[in-house]
Amino acid sequence: MSSILGALAMLVSLAVVFFGLTSQAWKNYKRKTCEGLSITLILVTLLAYSVWLAYGISKPDWFLIASQTPGVIMGLIILSQYLVYDSKKKKS
Repeated sequence: MSSILGALAMLVSLAVVFFGLTSQAWKNYKRKTCEGLSITLILVTLLAYSVWLAYGISKPDWFLIASQTPGVIMGLIILSQYLVYDSKKKKS
């Protein structure tokens, strides 16, 4: 039963990353801005995925590792976009 729940949790987490975070990163890239995004939300999202990934590595739990790694990557991409686009905005 725990394997089924682990697989389901992994699929839902991956759906958030691939449908939510990826579409946000693409939208930021097309607009060249992160206007409307909260830096707090970006940082908390990145922190949550990072802590869960560290926990998964410490277990080792492959469901957690597989589902949290893309979240960390997308969180870093969105944070990078925020920093790059915000610095360009301040220079203008």
